[in-house]
Amino acid sequence: MTSEYRHRLTSPRLAVPLTVLAALAGFLILSAVGRSPPAKVARSPATAPTVQVRHTRLGRVLVTTGGRTLYLFLEDGSHSSCFAGCARVWPPLLVTGRPRAGPGVDARKLKTVRRRQSRLRQVTYAGHPLYTTVADERPGDTQGQGWLGTWFVISPAGRQVGKASASAGGY
Repeated sequence: MTSEYRHRLTSPRLAVPLTVLAALAGFLILSAVGRSPPAKVARSPATAPTVQVRHTRLGRVLVTTGGRTLYLFLEDGSHSSCFAGCARVWPPLLVTGRPRAGPGVDARKLKTVRRRQSRLRQVTYAGHPLYTTVADERPGDTQGQGWLGTWFVISPAGRQVGKASASAGGY
């Protein structure tokens, strides 16, 4: 390489365009990540998932067929109020058919509601829309328990497990 060519490559005039190019590349990568589906549970719902009961450190709670802990959101009514960014962290339990109750699950409490702008339906239990959380890395994890005093695991009776507290932080 000649010294003149090397000088052109290291010239301060290139610093601004290279910085802009690097920033643009970073923006495009982050944009692609932000648009990616949050979790396999929400992206490819089973046609008839079974809601089961599992014993955890919090007692007997509802879980998915894969053992992922199910949560209720206190701010929900009979329909979900968790969409967009919320649903990326708290993927709803979605189905295209009818959910099946596993042993220990009251089939009469297991229903579905229409999910806004979707052909899929969200599974509910005792009137509570059900969710998992990306914070739970393995089956049986309950990292979302008590998050912001509004997210709780759900018992086979259809009630939240635990109570909200001022220090509830969850994960």
